[in-house]
Amino acid sequence: MNTFNRIVMILLILVAFLVVTIGLVVPAESLAVIRGVADNTLYTMNRLRPEFIVSFRALLVLCAVFIDVLLVGLLILEVRGPAKHTLRVQRVGGGEVVVTAESLVERLQYQIDQLADVIGVRAHVAPRGGGVDVQVSLQTGADVNVPEKAEQVLEITRQVVEDQMGLRLARKPRVNVHAMPTPGVPSRAVTPAQPFRPTPPDQPNTPPA
Repeated sequence: MNTFNRIVMILLILVAFLVVTIGLVVPAESLAVIRGVADNTLYTMNRLRPEFIVSFRALLVLCAVFIDVLLVGLLILEVRGPAKHTLRVQRVGGGEVVVTAESLVERLQYQIDQLADVIGVRAHVAPRGGGVDVQVSLQTGADVNVPEKAEQVLEITRQVVEDQMGLRLARKPRVNVHAMPTPGVPSRAVTPAQPFRPTPPDQPNTPPA
């Protein structure tokens, strides 16, 4: 729904951009076009046969109702905001317990951020086949041991998802590690090389005149 709302807003902005630009740049011509369209529409409506007038007005009323319902629905969705994704807890009997995906993301990021040499962390979770799919993006220092740090992140992810939240991993978590670049080593001063000058060939001995 967020994608649909974004597309609708982009189209509305483009239409408003064109209407405002054309209307302000050439106002007389724009009003003339609007007047011509209105006159033609009114002329066409006046030429309708009497037996078709009721049906035509009923069609206009149905179109108005459809557009109003669509706009009201979009307005309600915008006011309510995006729905929160929930995940069902597997290890609870006698009832149904769900947790929000946002709470799982916040706990994962908090726990992983406590590790040494972790500069930043972002987690993404999504329901998948009765479980949860987890992806972690990690930013670490330059001297970190990437395999060792990835193992720590995977273990914390498993503990948070399965032990603390009571959820089930749909598949193995994915960890994307971005290690900061190693600081550059200062270069030594190098003496500039002398230009190569070829040795002139030996000149033949010329007897004096």
